[in-house]
Amino acid sequence: MLPVITTMLVIRMNTKRNVFLWVLYDFANSLVSIVFFLYFAQWIVVDRGLSDLWFNLTFTFSTIILIFTAPFAGVFLDSHWRRITGLRYSTALTAVLYAGCALFAVSNNNMGALILFTLGIYMYQLTFTFYTPLINDIALPEKRGRVSGYGIAANYLGQFAGLLLVLPFSNGSLHFFRGFGASARAETLLPSIIVFAVLSLPMLLFFKEAHKGNGSPQYTSSIRNLMKKTKELFLLPGVGLFILAYFFFNDAILTASNNFPIFMEQVWHVSDTVKTYILLGIIFTSAMGGLVSGHIADRFGHKRTMLFILSGWVVILPLVGFLHNFTLFVAAATLMGFWFGSNWAVSRSVMSYLAPAQGHNLAFSYFNLIERTSSLVGPVVWGLIVSNPNMISIGPDRYRYAVLAVTVFIVLGLWCLAKVKSDK
Repeated sequence: MLPVITTMLVIRMNTKRNVFLWVLYDFANSLVSIVFFLYFAQWIVVDRGLSDLWFNLTFTFSTIILIFTAPFAGVFLDSHWRRITGLRYSTALTAVLYAGCALFAVSNNNMGALILFTLGIYMYQLTFTFYTPLINDIALPEKRGRVSGYGIAANYLGQFAGLLLVLPFSNGSLHFFRGFGASARAETLLPSIIVFAVLSLPMLLFFKEAHKGNGSPQYTSSIRNLMKKTKELFLLPGVGLFILAYFFFNDAILTASNNFPIFMEQVWHVSDTVKTYILLGIIFTSAMGGLVSGHIADRFGHKRTMLFILSGWVVILPLVGFLHNFTLFVAAATLMGFWFGSNWAVSRSVMSYLAPAQGHNLAFSYFNLIERTSSLVGPVVWGLIVSNPNMISIGPDRYRYAVLAVTVFIVLGLWCLAKVKSDK
């Protein structure tokens, strides 16, 4: 009887409006993330002279905080809380923390900006604990790959819009805080936060979710229940292996992605305008990858498609890292975008078919947790390589060796994924 009720709820929430609001939110949060990704990284490392290792440790510290909160949020979501309520609070806090970081940046306060950036990353990632599982409510199983693809396409289109939005600030055509000694890169942050807050409002105000039953949660019993359900979850065929695989390959992809603007600056010495155009090309192909791969996964199998994607990463990531011709680098990096979009779309849908019906909130909590936990190791490896005094002596090539080092994690993820049960 319970599966029938669950299916009925999905059908009731499977409205065009809910799908549109879910996709629009993906557009909004990606808009702010790409601006911080490109400009904050360069502001703190290049402009302010902070070590690459310290910048990468912000991802590690935010991960540690997330480890102690995300699983508990998943348990309470499955039993008492509504996801949209958690999304409202976490989104508001994300906007506040990022806005504080932006204000510290324009006033050249390194420590204040770095602390709020770390907390902002944490809260930004926590939003996905509430947001991502909603795909199981707004889409039937046979449509989830497609809807996930729409979300990923919107995510990359949001990044496209974010880069265009702040381009006038980055090249000095517009400025609000130049009289306070703010750099052009610091000027880009606050406009993106304002647009993020405005575009998030439709989802936060108008998304319709079924009410949970009354009754307040018992925290002691909920913690015991978390331990029990976690054990049951990881004993399910394929779940533990896929989460381990996701840890490995996402480690490499996120680490390389977070450091890509610094890589372009240190290896190729190109302007922020050129970086913007390169990223626009990557984002366009990423949107195409997210859209196309969802349809391919629905037709040919989610695991099979994921195996193909990871095999491609093993080739293309070192290729981008070691090319010495700038034209070929731009072409390879643009092609790499297709793999970015495909990776996010299909990994979501693989988790969706592996997660148990009555525990998908907890499963996606661990999924999102592993996405950040995978940044527990990768940034440290990257930071230690590029900040090592012996490696500094070889110049920009140390960044190329860092790319090769994190590719090893993709190989390990591919090996684990091969052992996961197929959805076909």
